Amino acid sequence: MSKHFTLFTDTDREGFISKRYDLNDVDAFESENDAISFSQSIEICEDVEGLSSVKAKYILIGIPEDVGVRANMGRVGASEAWEVFLKSFLGMQQTSLNDASRFCVLGNVFTEDIMQQAERLNSSVHKERKQLSDLVSLLDQRVSEIATKIMEAGKLPIVIGGGHNNSYPLLRSCGYSEPIDCINIDAHTDLRASKGRHSGNGFNHAIHDGYLKSYYILGIQENYLSQPMLDLIDSNLNINYSPHGSINGLADSAAQVALQHIDSTSFSLELDMDVVANFPSSAQSPVGYTFQEVRSLMREIIKQASSFPKYIHICEAAPKYGYENEVGKALAALVNDLP
Repeated sequence: MSKHFTLFTDTDREGFISKRYDLNDVDAFESENDAISFSQSIEICEDVEGLSSVKAKYILIGIPEDVGVRANMGRVGASEAWEVFLKSFLGMQQTSLNDASRFCVLGNVFTEDIMQQAERLNSSVHKERKQLSDLVSLLDQRVSEIATKIMEAGKLPIVIGGGHNNSYPLLRSCGYSEPIDCINIDAHTDLRASKGRHSGNGFNHAIHDGYLKSYYILGIQENYLSQPMLDLIDSNLNINYSPHGSINGLADSAAQVALQHIDSTSFSLELDMDVVANFPSSAQSPVGYTFQEVRSLMREIIKQASSFPKYIHICEAAPKYGYENEVGKALAALVNDLP
């Protein structure tokens, strides 16, 4: 496991603790009682085999990659989301109103070797795009491995960063014995043909391989739907969507419609940040939900569902196309909204 996963340690935690000098004493730091950050309070686990003994409900993991986006001929940058998320998330304040104990930062999927190979490949060259697809399949194994470990320990994975290709190994981890359902808040269906692996066909692969049953997408930009995708949706009663613009500020109603389509006793929740208008992402667009609408949608889905999602996956944020601190704070807010 250690070969394919990098654990977040006490030493890593120290790097996120901000020390401020006491203005009345140049040789002293301010008292920890003045402010206690998440970085000082959050739980860590330095042994994956000990996950079942972790007290926290949510296990946070990162996937610092954009190999799937490259294979889909998209713009890179999703590999940077995990780091900017951590900087903002661990800098939040631990208080009686905001308890860090519900979270454990486990670490990130090891992707350095895969990313090094991907950076040398050109997706416009057929042979090299095929190599990128093969790298995504290799990454699938690593993501499934850690996700399965977390779920077997009875914990809930909260997955940050990377492309939407990672939906497939996450759904596979849930759907080995029985297919799972999914609500995806996204501007795109990611139902491209299941030929090779990339960020645009994770859900089609999951349906084809029997891991995903009912699938509902909130926020679709219909002008980007291809005819084959429309034909697929029309021919499969288990797939449906609400187009962008149908929410009309009524997150509770939109969530209800999505939940009626799936079995909310066994489902996952996916969020592609390109659904937010002007948000720095792999497929950034001036059209989309506001950030607050997305927060409300996620809250309502979790509130109205019969049980909590088997995992939550927030992907495709690409900080390099905006302000890193702003992107980090947005991702941190979404995770900290969890009850």
